[in-house]
Amino acid sequence: MMIERIFSLFAGVFLFTPAAFSTGSGPEWTDVAEADKTLMGDYVGQWSNAPEKSYQEINPGLCAQVINIDEGRYHLKFTQDHNLRAEIYYSGEARLRDDAIVLKDGDWNVRVTKSGLTGKGSIGGKVAEISLKRVQLGSPTMGAKPPRGSVVLFDGKNADEWEHEDGRVVTWTLLGDGAMEINPTAANKGANPPIGGGIQTKRKFKNVRYHMEFRYPVEPGKSGQGRGNSGLFFQGYEAQILNSYGLDGLWNELGALYKMSPPKVNAARPPMEWQTYDISYVAPKFENGKLKENARITVRLNGIVVQKNEELRHQTAHRQADRTLPAPDKAMPISLQDHSNRIQFRNIWVKEL
Repeated sequence: MMIERIFSLFAGVFLFTPAAFSTGSGPEWTDVAEADKTLMGDYVGQWSNAPEKSYQEINPGLCAQVINIDEGRYHLKFTQDHNLRAEIYYSGEARLRDDAIVLKDGDWNVRVTKSGLTGKGSIGGKVAEISLKRVQLGSPTMGAKPPRGSVVLFDGKNADEWEHEDGRVVTWTLLGDGAMEINPTAANKGANPPIGGGIQTKRKFKNVRYHMEFRYPVEPGKSGQGRGNSGLFFQGYEAQILNSYGLDGLWNELGALYKMSPPKVNAARPPMEWQTYDISYVAPKFENGKLKENARITVRLNGIVVQKNEELRHQTAHRQADRTLPAPDKAMPISLQDHSNRIQFRNIWVKEL
């Protein structure tokens, strides 16, 4: 049974193998530290040589996240499962020393190298050895093909299905690997004609099934809403996009319905790794011109249900007063936000329900 429990941790994950790093157009993608490419990310493995009848012996499965904070600074978090709101065994800061990330804090003594994450840790005063391998958890819907009757909104060739919110031709950057990258207004101040800004579909929609792949850069030193921030909007209701890797999974983080509902679990992947949003959105229902039922949404982040048929009780807005705006009764464009971060998107399609 112990072997079966350990094996189940690896189901659906991929051991990380170094590959050519696909960059983008800005320094956030081109100037990436080697440790962020090779050491940062998710780790899976087990405790070993644990004391008899200790927690680690009974529950040998172990996961870790190596999270970039700033240049040379990382946060290490240890839990039993990546994709559940599992107990945190330990959480603390580590430093890059030459080609290894090193953590020393009491009974916790850990090194992260290209060979994996090894060392010792403690639960309840019981010390055991740690051996973890870097993995990519990925998503079961990565590369999903649009079903019959879908509208392909972006296939890497052009942005013809989109326009800026003021009607301009899209000025985001088309990359050679089939992705589209936000070219932020903040990085192009004074440009004439203007560059950047949010984009929206030229077509208008109500009830839809939507698929999109995206990823955010590392952006060392940034935090919170300043890191990997964008948003995906259906009739003005937002599914948040944010670099939430290693965070708590709050109402303003990845997978959240902004200012309304936190994700059931933080399923955010590390920076630079492609992720998926698969969303079913049902528009508000009206009868004789009066609102009968609020909009509802189901959100799958990397294949994990983080919002299940959730009611959208008010408009997405930063200010409380703006949340009193009436629910929309007409079809509207789907939109993506320019929040000054160079996030990339690919394989976007939508099917009307």
